[in-house]
Amino acid sequence: MNIFKIPKVHWRHYFSALSFLILILQLASGIFLIFYYDPTLSNAYKSVQHLTNKVTGGSLLRNLHRWIAFSVFITVLFHIIRSTLRKDFMSPKKRIEWLTGTLLLLPILLFIITGLVLPWEWKGYWFMEMVPNYSEYIPYAGPFLKHFFIDSFTLSRTLAIHILVLPIISLILIDYHFLTTLRKRGIFKYILRHLLVALPFIILLFVLAKYVTIPSEDPEVIPMPEEGRYIPAPEWYFLIVLLPFMYYRGSLITILSISTPLLLFIAFSIFPFFLKGSTEEEVTEKDEQPNPVASGMLFIRDRIFSGRVLKKFLTGTAVVIIVAI
Repeated sequence: MNIFKIPKVHWRHYFSALSFLILILQLASGIFLIFYYDPTLSNAYKSVQHLTNKVTGGSLLRNLHRWIAFSVFITVLFHIIRSTLRKDFMSPKKRIEWLTGTLLLLPILLFIITGLVLPWEWKGYWFMEMVPNYSEYIPYAGPFLKHFFIDSFTLSRTLAIHILVLPIISLILIDYHFLTTLRKRGIFKYILRHLLVALPFIILLFVLAKYVTIPSEDPEVIPMPEEGRYIPAPEWYFLIVLLPFMYYRGSLITILSISTPLLLFIAFSIFPFFLKGSTEEEVTEKDEQPNPVASGMLFIRDRIFSGRVLKKFLTGTAVVIIVAI
């Protein structure tokens, strides 16, 4: 069956597909969580506790939702590194894909930020305290943004951004990034081709969600940073921009935490447009050689989904169902 045939085989090809597949899984788990979440300051964490402790599958899906958020950050990072090393940006046809791909980092980051705040546990509370303090150091607009975030904050607005505004922005960018091209080849075929290769990673996410759960402190355990006890800490990938707050004061914070990351991001997004592009043939010739591990996994997949094996499997399943009836 040609539907399951992948012409180029290398494990680095599948971080983009893995990101897409786990985003679909993230959407499904998020829809489930919406039905049990109460976006009020007094009941938000109670609804999270109810979901985690009393709803069947609630703890698994909540932890899965959190682990996928972390995993998307990692898989997208690998995808960016792979695309950079292959010099995909040298192809004029891929420069829009490059731009939309880098811009996708912004809604992914905002997804993580709003997702940390929504449970309204101590980590969420302190993180929301940190956002206005961080924005205060933005040149010119800092004081206005600080008061804006404080005055306009509600959990219901944060939820609306998390489940409505950011998904719409992400969908538009994803569509320009690769869905427009993918429709010509078939999105369903693309998912089937990459599902089995991504399956070990997806199984790992379920295992982590089951056995490495979210450390949620009881509301009665009050953080006391000044005494060095129960100190709430942000996710490790936020430390890149937050470390200067711990060691520096004044304008150095603006330079190290805001201006430098922003200029690097803008330069990384648009620099391909200032380069002399290569032809599509030159870029294709630089593609990686097949990886034996990925080739072996794809060979197993092709055997499983080949007509003969699939026919035997379906026939055997049908016999079992008939006997059971």
